[in-house]
Amino acid sequence: MRQNTTRKNFSVYDPDEDRLTLWKERYMEMEIAGDRKRDVEKKIDLQLSRFIDFFRDRYGYEKVTAVVKRDVTAWLKHLYHPPEKGGKGYAPATVNNHQAALSRFMKWLRVRAPHLLPEDPTKGIREIMLPDPKPRTLTSEQIVTLKNICDRLERFHLKKDRRRMKGKMELKTHSRPQRDRAIVYVLLSTGLRREELVNLNLDQVEPSDPVQLRAARSAKIVRIRGKGKTEGTEYLSADARVALADYLEEERIHDASDETVALFLSANETSSRKEDGRLYPRSINRILEQIGKWHDAELKDPECFISPLRPHDLRHTFANELAKHPDVTEQDLERLLRHRNKRYLSLYTRPPEATSAGFVEKL
Repeated sequence: MRQNTTRKNFSVYDPDEDRLTLWKERYMEMEIAGDRKRDVEKKIDLQLSRFIDFFRDRYGYEKVTAVVKRDVTAWLKHLYHPPEKGGKGYAPATVNNHQAALSRFMKWLRVRAPHLLPEDPTKGIREIMLPDPKPRTLTSEQIVTLKNICDRLERFHLKKDRRRMKGKMELKTHSRPQRDRAIVYVLLSTGLRREELVNLNLDQVEPSDPVQLRAARSAKIVRIRGKGKTEGTEYLSADARVALADYLEEERIHDASDETVALFLSANETSSRKEDGRLYPRSINRILEQIGKWHDAELKDPECFISPLRPHDLRHTFANELAKHPDVTEQDLERLLRHRNKRYLSLYTRPPEATSAGFVEKL
């Protein structure tokens, strides 16, 4: 819960109050702590501390009253310039994130202590223009071959020492092929972000009973918590329903206890397993990267390769497949992708280069 944020104005100048660190700590306590995820709190604190350190190194003090627009501009240049020019060499997006964090802090501080900060020193400073990231959308052919691999994942998880096992077919101890297959199909069917996927609970799947899920003509995931504290609903395709039912019926029951609520779980007895069994976000990357490698190893044409396969590639693919449907509107895309930025909607729905080349070839 957010702490008491009753405005406290200081109309008389007090040297002890004229310190950036003091106001940064108040800002973190009053506005950030308990209202954001812990890793986000740490990130914001680090970004603001970097500005204060830069300012202190520059002048030998950290007076709020001494901060001007020139200092903010110099700090951003310091973050962006490469190390050989005395900078940090951060990526444009990282520099823009630092700028946004400082801007929010300065706006808050100006309201709290206008006698210390009569003008916002971050106002009017433009962000670094970012190049459009290249869309990583799978083609229709790649979707088919990816699904083919996913339907055969158990074979890739078999123990290799067949002699010692006397010809028996046995899975590796911590492998969960049905879970990994379900993850791929759910991502393709819903376009979920990685964080949204790992934060899913079983009771968000309707229906969540494997038998009902397999027989259902429609199933959905509800109360999906997205960016900006938004909530949404996504529907599961026929492939996703079957894959998820298989996972719930054959694997999850062995990794869950009566208190377990997470949908996708790490294997029992895994050394790094969380107490609640929930997968780490990075685990999703490792799962997809490995599937991508197995996929490419069976193909000869490099144009058909999908490695490195990432969670966001499947989100782009979901959006692109949606955009192909003649009845899907821009409002539908915004709702299903839970994204209102038209620039990124355009990026998500951009077809693969091979598909675009095919359009031109037919002219």
